[in-house]
Parts: sequence; structure tokens; C-alpha cells
Amino acid sequence: MIASFLESIRYVGHMWPLALVRIFLGVQAVSKVFERVGTGYLDHPYISERLNLTEGPQIAFGIYFEIFKSLIQSQWLLMTYILLALELIVGVSYILGLGVRIASLIGMVLSLHIYLYFEFASSPGQIYLFYIHVLFCLLGAGRCLGLDFYFYKSRRGLLW
Repeated sequence: MIASFLESIRYVGHMWPLALVRIFLGVQAVSKVFERVGTGYLDHPYISERLNLTEGPQIAFGIYFEIFKSLIQSQWLLMTYILLALELIVGVSYILGLGVRIASLIGMVLSLHIYLYFEFASSPGQIYLFYIHVLFCLLGAGRCLGLDFYFYKSRRGLLW
């Protein structure tokens, strides 16, 4: 596995800037999870309070929004644990380069929900994170400087 990791640098060497961005985003996601846990994010219903109930894009409302709102407001602690766990999974996957396509799909869903439904993502740069996850998924960003190259060589599937 270590030999294939070193071989991945030579095989897809033109993708190393994408690999560095992937690793940077992974470190940022993991550090954000530890920062949230350290500041008492689990003690108070922040995601329930910051759910944007008044304004937002027209596609953010409807039956799905009502179900999403009722889940977040009634089960805020469980949803906070799920949010932190998914962010940790995405971050570790991006750092190791293992299962990047699956992790980027999870990251796409998370970033789109944060952009559409929560008021703390009001900056216009938040949607670019969604596009970066799409790019990671389409290009298979875990093959360069990642463990996905080992599975790409041996199994040649769509996941790698």
C-alpha cells in the first residue's frame, strides 16, 4: 500500500495542487469539528436557532424544508452529533485520500444544506465549497497523494 501511495505521485503528478487543496480542506474540517466540541457546541441548540425560517431562496422551502425544520428543531442534539460526525468523516477522508468520492458526495449534501437553510452561511463564498466538493468527486481527487490509488489500481471501480 505504501508503494502504491508513492507511485500515485508519479502516476497522477499533474493533480498535486488538487491534492493539496483536498488535504487543506480535510485539515480545516477536522479542526472545525474539534473547535466546535471544545467551545460547547453540543451544550446549546445552535443549529436549531440558526435555521433560517424567514428568508432564503425559493427552492429552500416546501415539504422537504418543513420535514427538515421539524427534525432539526425537535432532535437538535442528535442532529448536532450527526453533523459533527459527517464533518469528521469528510475531513479524515480528505486527509487520507481514502473514499474521496463518497466523502465528497457527503460534503456536497452538507454544504448545500448549510448554504440553503442556515443563516450563518450568508456569505457568497459558501457556495464555492459545494463546487469544490463536486470537483473532488468528478476528478477522483484521492488518487494523487492518497490511498485511493491503491484501490484504483487493484479494483478499477467507479468509487476510486
